[in-house]
Amino acid sequence: MEISAPNTFGTHKGVVLTHSLLVALATFLLALLSLSLSSEASHFTPLWFPTAAAIAVLYRHAPRHWGLPLLASGLGIVLASFLLFGVSATPVKLAAINLLEAAVCALLLRRMLHPYDPLNDLASWLRFVVCAVIFTPLFSALLAASLVPAPGQPFWQPFGTWFISEAIGVLSLAPIGLSYNRRTLTALNPFPLLLTLMVTLAFSFVALTYLPFPFTFVILPLLWAAIALPRFEAFTVCFCTLLLITVMISLGLLHFQASGKHLGDLGLYLPMLLILIPAHAMAVVMHAFRVEKQHIVESESRFRSALEYSAIGMALVSPQGKWLQVNQALCALLGYTPEALHKLTFQEITHPDDLTADLSQLHDLLDGHISSYTMEKRYIRSDGQTVWALLAVSLVRDAEGLPLYFISQVEDISDLKRSQAENNRLVERITLANQVGGVGIWEWVMSQENFTWDQRMFELYDLNPDQTPTLALWRTLLVPEDRDRTDRELAALLADPKPFVMEYRIVTRQGSVRHIRGQGNVILDDQGRPLRMIGTNIDMTELKSLAEALHEEKERLHITLDAIGEGVISTDSHLRITFMNPVAEQMCGWPLDLAIGMPVAGVVRLTNGKDGPEIENLTQYPRQWPADYALVLHSRDGRYFDVQQSVSPLKTLDGETMGAVMVLQDVTASRELMKKLSYSASHDALTGLPNRASFEKQLKAAIVAGGEPSPPHSLVFLDLDRFKAVNDTAGHAAGDALLRDIAQLMRHQLRNSDCLARLGGDEFGLILFDCRPEQAKSLMQQVVNQISQHPFYWEGKIYRVGASAGITRIGGDAKSSELLAQADIACYTAKHHGRGQVYLYEARQKQLLERQHELLSLQEVQTIVSEGQLRLLTRAVAPPATPLSAAFHQVKLQVMAPDDRPLPHEAFIAAAQLYGLMPDIDRWTVAQLLVHCADDIKRKGLSLALPLATDSLLNTDFQRELTERVRASSLPPQALLFSVDEAVVLEHAAQCRACLRELQQLGCRLIVNGFGHNINAFDELGDQKIDIIRVDERFITNVHCNQMDELMVSMLNGAAHRIKAQTLAGPAHQPVTLQALRDIGVDLADGDQVALEQPLAVLLSDGYFGIR
Repeated sequence: MEISAPNTFGTHKGVVLTHSLLVALATFLLALLSLSLSSEASHFTPLWFPTAAAIAVLYRHAPRHWGLPLLASGLGIVLASFLLFGVSATPVKLAAINLLEAAVCALLLRRMLHPYDPLNDLASWLRFVVCAVIFTPLFSALLAASLVPAPGQPFWQPFGTWFISEAIGVLSLAPIGLSYNRRTLTALNPFPLLLTLMVTLAFSFVALTYLPFPFTFVILPLLWAAIALPRFEAFTVCFCTLLLITVMISLGLLHFQASGKHLGDLGLYLPMLLILIPAHAMAVVMHAFRVEKQHIVESESRFRSALEYSAIGMALVSPQGKWLQVNQALCALLGYTPEALHKLTFQEITHPDDLTADLSQLHDLLDGHISSYTMEKRYIRSDGQTVWALLAVSLVRDAEGLPLYFISQVEDISDLKRSQAENNRLVERITLANQVGGVGIWEWVMSQENFTWDQRMFELYDLNPDQTPTLALWRTLLVPEDRDRTDRELAALLADPKPFVMEYRIVTRQGSVRHIRGQGNVILDDQGRPLRMIGTNIDMTELKSLAEALHEEKERLHITLDAIGEGVISTDSHLRITFMNPVAEQMCGWPLDLAIGMPVAGVVRLTNGKDGPEIENLTQYPRQWPADYALVLHSRDGRYFDVQQSVSPLKTLDGETMGAVMVLQDVTASRELMKKLSYSASHDALTGLPNRASFEKQLKAAIVAGGEPSPPHSLVFLDLDRFKAVNDTAGHAAGDALLRDIAQLMRHQLRNSDCLARLGGDEFGLILFDCRPEQAKSLMQQVVNQISQHPFYWEGKIYRVGASAGITRIGGDAKSSELLAQADIACYTAKHHGRGQVYLYEARQKQLLERQHELLSLQEVQTIVSEGQLRLLTRAVAPPATPLSAAFHQVKLQVMAPDDRPLPHEAFIAAAQLYGLMPDIDRWTVAQLLVHCADDIKRKGLSLALPLATDSLLNTDFQRELTERVRASSLPPQALLFSVDEAVVLEHAAQCRACLRELQQLGCRLIVNGFGHNINAFDELGDQKIDIIRVDERFITNVHCNQMDELMVSMLNGAAHRIKAQTLAGPAHQPVTLQALRDIGVDLADGDQVALEQPLAVLLSDGYFGIR
């Protein structure tokens, strides 16, 4: 595994782990070696390598990754000691001191040495020696001698032994680890290394064995290795030599006295330290020398390559002007070979007119006045031609400042010079053309206030040539009305640079106005920002005057031809069309671009009458048309117009005919106007709907067409709710817009065959053809819902309106006014019942409306209900054959005055219906029967029929409360009958069917009142089950003497039995009436002949089981 620079090492966990294992192995082996070679193995060994290995690895890692390498190094040292000397605490302490020394040393070296090449020069090596060989060994020796003292030895002896061992180990081994990098092994040459190593080891062995002062001789091959070999190989030779000396001392092969009496055996190892220092220093110095030499060689190589392969001519020239070295580009430029140029001086091939200027700048360069110079000059080629070049010269001096040679760069600019000459000629031609054409040229650099103008610009703006044109001056010359516009256009150009054309007016010194046309372009810098503008100005005053005069004349003619309202067609002498005005284009159906050049007969087709013969010789003049002629123009697209035609000749100044002008006058306008007046008279101008007059006309037609057997039609009167609030709050404009929206909304909801009209204000009328009132009610409920849900936006606010509608059937002999009144009454009833409702017209609605002033007030009705001024009456219902055997009892409400005097029942019910209080009254009735009297009714075994108002059953809360009361009552549901109007099961089936079905499933029975208006009502019941059908009272009064009534009751009785329902008829106040009902076969009857009315309290206290 390779070791890289500190900032690139240890960034991967796998690398740290691998290096930790390697350092553990290395420290173990090195510790084992050091301890084995030591002659003083009982305590400190005077030669210690593991610390150097730890320092080399830690230096290459970031401190945050040192934990694992330090632990591995410590384990290696301790295991080696345990293996040789057994287990004890002393090796652990010493290993800790070794690791602390390695960590401190690595931190210092990381701060003081180069991260990629730590020992790259002598200064860095000296910093290494101070930190790693002197400071940290002294620090660790002090700790070791203090914390782990040697028994029986003075302090200085273990201190010295530790210091020498650490210093020798670090100095010999650490440089190898620090100088190792990824290219070391690839650049390693093993043969010289092995040869040098063998020679050095052999010479050292001989010197140590046989020569006096052996270390003096040993250092010689080490210095030779430091000079001859690269740095890494030199460090390796030094380490191997030191290892050889150590082995020889350990094996007893060296026998010489220590240099000091007090040093003892340590004196044997001090010379090792002394021979390593000069050898390592020499290796580092030689390494720096080689690196510098390599840099110089590379620099010279780059310079030579740049000189030789440069795209422009380059040369080295002596101070006397002789060509010393030239490249191929220069030779190609001048047409000489390198050998020929070496024999010449630059003075000899410089154009005579440029030589003086060149030599002058050359002398300034030699004298030190300038450091370099650039100039354009001409050279004389070998073929005698002249070539333009851009010359750049700099001077190279020696260490003493004396000139060595010039470096010259020569770039061919002949093409540039030719282009400049061509441009100059072009500029001259343009300038001359501009002067002749009166065109002024200007330029404006954005960073400056001043303009650059030519002479013509001063003439255009009537300024003196000595005046300085500026942006501010130019703006003052503009007509005030044009300044803001031109400022905006200039700002837009700066924001979006592009070619532009700008027209404006200026005021001269004499006060005259000139029209100026300016055009130009915006030049951008390298960053794409506007740098300058350049363009031209031209006086457009005369052209503007001519153009305006021509435009005025053309506009007058154009307006005249467009305004006359007649079609104008001109032809040439060959009767081919040359012009058509827009009216003629529209009437003929031919656009001008297609009609030009066509024969007039192919475009204008006139006939006598719509289907009459075609007129020939259209351009004949003069022509008198007969009085009975009716000219009709047939358009290309199939339209036709009633027209009048006239033709006039076109003549030249000489009086010759060159064409004709045909005028076609459309006389159908009056007819169209009449149509529009008729439409306006029958339609609402605001909504476009038919108005009241048109609606009444269609209503009368619907009445005539509404007789049998055709399907019935329905009339609807719809009035908007809360419309006045919108008008008052947002204004009449908002109200008008809302009416248009509502009209459009209703159009989308209706069929095309239906008639929708605005009758006035916020009232609308509808005729729904072939639509029964029940179907119309469903449809109009959807329309009303759509109107209620429609959001109307006006000036940031949302308004909502509603609608109420009334419906009546169109048929019979009713007049339109009566039908409208009926629909209006139904609509009024819908509004009165809470708005947003749709009601079918009923006769009682008119009666209620007429009697509204006779009815009780709302407060009076509420007081009657709250103070309990109500009483329940009952009347028995029995089969006509056995009138004394009651089947059930009908319940009726009676209103009592405070003095227990009965009040008219009809007036109270009418008022309650008008004020929408029927659900409250029915709740009171249900509570009385199903709660308060339930136990007594059950005890008596009675069955009671409760009347329920239609308004109550349309109330979902009442439906829920009723079913809950039935479920909770002690009275069996089989004893309950509910009496409802016919409208509940026919008109309101969707709202009431679920509730009625649930009551029947509980066991209650259903009575439907009022059957007889329409025999087809049975077909409309669908799957609604009815237990008892009550025949309309109108057919019962005279049933005994009126055959039609008898027939109707009989038909109703048979129809009811077919759907398995019983029939109930009454009141039978006369015996003959009861007998007639018995003969017809009616199931049940009521009336005085069956039983009289009595209070419920009396019924519950008298008799048993309903038998009187």
